[in-house]
Amino acid sequence: MDLYATDSEVKQLEQRLADMVAQEQLDDMLALAWGLRQRDSRQALGLCNQVSILLNKSSRSEADKALVYLRLQLIRAEERWLHADLDAAAGIVQAILRHPEVHLDAICLSDAHRLLGFIYSDQGKHVECDIEMAISIDEASKVDDVLRRQCTAAALARIAVLRDHKLAKSYFDRHFDVRNPPKDVHPALGALMNDFLGLYAGLNEELDDSIVFLDKAYRLCLQSGQIRRGILTAANIGYTYSKMSNYEAALEWQQKALKLAKPAGWSPNIGNCLMQIGDTLRKMGSLDAAEQMLHESLEQLATLTNSRNYALTISVLADIALDRRDYHLAQNLFSQLAMLPGAQEQADLQQLAIQGQAKAHAKMKSPGRDASSGAGTLFVKR
Repeated sequence: MDLYATDSEVKQLEQRLADMVAQEQLDDMLALAWGLRQRDSRQALGLCNQVSILLNKSSRSEADKALVYLRLQLIRAEERWLHADLDAAAGIVQAILRHPEVHLDAICLSDAHRLLGFIYSDQGKHVECDIEMAISIDEASKVDDVLRRQCTAAALARIAVLRDHKLAKSYFDRHFDVRNPPKDVHPALGALMNDFLGLYAGLNEELDDSIVFLDKAYRLCLQSGQIRRGILTAANIGYTYSKMSNYEAALEWQQKALKLAKPAGWSPNIGNCLMQIGDTLRKMGSLDAAEQMLHESLEQLATLTNSRNYALTISVLADIALDRRDYHLAQNLFSQLAMLPGAQEQADLQQLAIQGQAKAHAKMKSPGRDASSGAGTLFVKR
């Protein structure tokens, strides 16, 4: 079972299932549930329940039944992760890894470690994330699953690029030769590679190149069912346009991301989109509207206070305090930013925190400043 299914493969599964009798549907129904886990997580869970019923009636061996059960649990764990129920998602994955039959399926092991890596990343556990992703790559290599190995390597580089983009690029280059790319790259891998290259270009202020890479990544994300990454990619395209002061294009892409996120109900992605829109509104001078968006973002990220996106939201609120010339509040927020778990080992956020504190401190020391005299208070819903 491939890590990601293309739109055409999902359509073929749906058509094939329509012509099958119930007991013949189990494997294809399981594959369809896997392919739909981000495209339509509610339908995927419904299919999981149907597969469980068929499995109970099946004459398969107990070992085969166990492997189907573990794949169903992976789908359920990913659904919990998408909804930011990180403890529940981690609990399901850890139970999978303790299951006595899991070592019969290296692909299942690879997927479990990969998902646990993503969960740890959202929890701000960067070392643990890197370890889990490395184990996932190793398990995929054992069964020569090139697509899984490469997708996970690209995903690990993508996670690391925001901590140390030069080190992440050297890691990426060990796995991929972008100067001589293969002619037929699976859409799933193409999405991950272009997502990394887009972020790397953006971090090096190569903004036009960044948009080209990210636009390609966005289309390939949707084609391969990586909806969560597609939402993030659209939001990052918006952010890049915002850095270019093209605020109309920025809002267009950020609204596109929000339109994808809201029907899914995934609070981390909704929160990220609201944060990006808030930042663009701030740059346009609409401070009240921006602040409202940012507080809505914090509500969505209430269970993800260790995440990078939560830290980013605090950083934009600090920028608004600077814009309002409330330098006491700005200094407090930038100080808070530096200490947040989601900002640890994130070079760009640490730099923002240091520069922001220095700017606020300088403004408070300068004579004739017109800042608010009292320190503000940020009420954060935790």
